[in-house]
Amino acid sequence: MSDYDHLAEQLRHPENPIVFMEMTAGGAPIGTIKMELFADVCPKTAENFRQFCTGEYRRDGVPVGYKNAQFHRVIKDFMIQGGDFVNGDGTGMTSIYGSKFRDENFDLEHSGPGILSMANAGPDTNGCQFFITCAKCDFLDKKHVVFGRVLDGLLTVRKIENVPTGQNNKPKIPIVITQCGQLDLSGRFFVRSIRSRVISTLYQITVGAYSTRGSLFPGMETVPSTSITNNLLLNFKIVLLGEGAVGKTSLMLRYIENRFNPQHVSTLQASFLCKKLHVDGQTVELNIWDTAGQEKFHALGPIYYRDSHGALLIYDITDTHSFEKVKMWVKELKRMLGDDVYLMIIGNKLDLERNRNVDINEAIGYAKLIGAKHFETSAKDNIGVTQVFDYLVKGLVERTRHSQLWNTNVVSHYSASRRNDLLIIDDPPPVKKSCCSG
Repeated sequence: MSDYDHLAEQLRHPENPIVFMEMTAGGAPIGTIKMELFADVCPKTAENFRQFCTGEYRRDGVPVGYKNAQFHRVIKDFMIQGGDFVNGDGTGMTSIYGSKFRDENFDLEHSGPGILSMANAGPDTNGCQFFITCAKCDFLDKKHVVFGRVLDGLLTVRKIENVPTGQNNKPKIPIVITQCGQLDLSGRFFVRSIRSRVISTLYQITVGAYSTRGSLFPGMETVPSTSITNNLLLNFKIVLLGEGAVGKTSLMLRYIENRFNPQHVSTLQASFLCKKLHVDGQTVELNIWDTAGQEKFHALGPIYYRDSHGALLIYDITDTHSFEKVKMWVKELKRMLGDDVYLMIIGNKLDLERNRNVDINEAIGYAKLIGAKHFETSAKDNIGVTQVFDYLVKGLVERTRHSQLWNTNVVSHYSASRRNDLLIIDDPPPVKKSCCSG
């Protein structure tokens, strides 16, 4: 059994992400902490933490996150606190949503050691700081958002807990997160930070620690060129949008792996697959993002479809509500990405034709109205799936050859290095108001 499989058996939800932090004390390795993020309960909070672990979130092209950050506060029999990569002393605050974000919910409790929770400076002041409990802390319930737990590495937490401390409970030796990221689905390796290798197999959400979400390859940069040549890679990001249970994941798996899973498991946040193609003599890397359709994940949408070159807007031909929701997604995409994104409207579950509730002529008419192409598919029976993606990819290649898109992140090559340092100019530090604010 792989490392991932062993940890996956303990998950609250099978698609909750698992992240890790490799720790040192005074420069000496002391172990790795592996944590489940409760994306099924607190998707927004979990995604904030996850992106700071992987480095996918960037400011001015520079990775922002927990790598090389310290645990700045340790209280034995209570908690260890870290995550302030802004100031390093408990006064810094930032998030992937802005300087701070609201308390998502207080559904979970600080029920024992190993609970991962948000540090704050009062209500609705969540940022980058977090703490891990060393004991039951029920007095923090309804005050701090619990969003994860330690799956493996509680001994490492105990080592940190017992480090000598000085004024303001600051460790006397530096406790540093030297490496962090997200555990790969295969369990064969960890997705690590800065210049991690290209991965062409299935893995969850993480593109590569400290690489950009809009680009699969760490260190990928634009090539200033007036023409596309075959020795350059066309890198297209495609996002699948639609309500839950319309078959987004099934379409992606059918296209990439030619398989269909009859059991439905809701996607949490997003998942990711990639495929390398050769189209008209041109090498194409297709990065396909499958997003969660449930209402509670909609606020995370812009995080996943920013920088997209194409979008498949998918509805269930038996569900008129899912078709109406496609119109909402179209408006949101155009608002965020303008008219540059290549749109396709997909009616899925053609195998349930006898139960059709969405008129095909209405769907075709709507697609024409917004300048999109309409297809109908069945992921179950493998009808029309390859044709959809082939049409999309050929359209993107043709558009790229006849436009100025080579000035974006479509035409790319590998850079040898990238700055890893970061200076964040943030809001003034908040007034400390709670036990975990500094």
